[in-house]
Amino acid sequence: SRLRFLAGGAMSLAVATPGGVVPSRRGKLPSRCRGRGTGDVATHVLLPDAKCWGPFPRRSARHRRRPVAAGSSAPLVSDEPRLDLVVFTVIVDDLVFPDGTTSMGVLGGGGPQTAFGFRTHFGNFSVGIAAGVGPDFPEQCADWLDTNGVDTEGLALVLDADTTESEESASTEKEKGGVALVLDTDKQEKEKKGVSWEGGGASASSFRRRGETLDDDDSKRYLPTPRAWQITEHDGARTQVWRTRPSPGLYAMLRPPFSTLPAKYKNAKAFHVGVHPERPDLDLLLALRNSRGGEILISVEPFTSALNPVSNELLTQLCSVCDVFSPNELEAVSLVGSGNPVELCERLAAFGAKIVCLRRGELGAVVLDTRISPNETWSVPAYLRDSETSDVTGCGNAFCGAFLASLLHGEGVAAAACWGSAAASVMAENAGVPTVPAGDAQTRNEVQKRCEALLVKTKRIK
Repeated sequence: SRLRFLAGGAMSLAVATPGGVVPSRRGKLPSRCRGRGTGDVATHVLLPDAKCWGPFPRRSARHRRRPVAAGSSAPLVSDEPRLDLVVFTVIVDDLVFPDGTTSMGVLGGGGPQTAFGFRTHFGNFSVGIAAGVGPDFPEQCADWLDTNGVDTEGLALVLDADTTESEESASTEKEKGGVALVLDTDKQEKEKKGVSWEGGGASASSFRRRGETLDDDDSKRYLPTPRAWQITEHDGARTQVWRTRPSPGLYAMLRPPFSTLPAKYKNAKAFHVGVHPERPDLDLLLALRNSRGGEILISVEPFTSALNPVSNELLTQLCSVCDVFSPNELEAVSLVGSGNPVELCERLAAFGAKIVCLRRGELGAVVLDTRISPNETWSVPAYLRDSETSDVTGCGNAFCGAFLASLLHGEGVAAAACWGSAAASVMAENAGVPTVPAGDAQTRNEVQKRCEALLVKTKRIK
């Protein structure tokens, strides 16, 4: 059958007990591709302007706009050094496939997967990852980050409050040797089922660097690396089951507070953050937005659908704080109700999103750019070929990473979505993150070839 993938976000992390099951909120993979159509989108088709449409079109000066500042009066961070992108979240995945086979200890989480997509672009941009890891962080996972050119200064150890000598010491933020450690602060809350700490639950003022030597007793004081089963069924449905104990400390590891980031991370040109749409970490997003007076690019990707109605006020805060809002179709419907892809994009844009990139799996993507007048809406197909999908985990993150790289390179949203679709298709052909580095010429040439194939099929629909 033809290659099939879903360009969706990471799985929901709202689980209160070890072994808790999180069903996927994404649509199931169909048994056979249904074609490359875009559903019931507007039928009026506009072809790209031949004058500006090349293999990798760049916006004119009028269209290449910096992200709009969000009214911040915060002082700018120093000009040097500066990463191109910072991503968040590391999870070690233990993959279970429909035939019962497994692949254990695979590097996962939105951070590495987004970094992979970002690094496939020939712009050769720099990327750093901010996340908590334990003393047990697998060496092969660290090696993958190094091989793929991902800066790891943002990795940190997180102190487990249960190992402290008293509840009083566990309720405060301590500093040791000039480095502050994240504390898991609420022991009682950890015993409550159905509680989620997503959107912040513990604080920190700095990281303890992963490279520091720890003895056995010292190692026991820190939370382990976030780890989860990823179980895929024959129909493509995927379920995540936490193997580590959910707690405020765990969720602080997934999206560390802004104050914990190294200087060059705070100074980055762009950030990509996965959020729960009902509990987005607005404190983190606002801190990122204000880090350079708003002169940055922020991409937000929901990692699950909303199970409960999201207020207009919260959705406005979420969409207006970012430059790129990229849900999959089911996630968008959970936020603004059913409608065709163009309607979904326009509704999200009405809440303040400047660019809405609606990811539709095997049906490709629809992207709306409101930064230019008149607004532009494009339909981009998925890259499909005659081969079996190996693993759809992380395809949405890879899409978002390549999409951001293209925008930073000055390309328009149509070309950026083609880069995203191409990178996602490469991710889908691998069990976990690809073994061939994203910066390798083989990978970049293949992604560029697929992007070029998609560009000729891309259509402006409004």
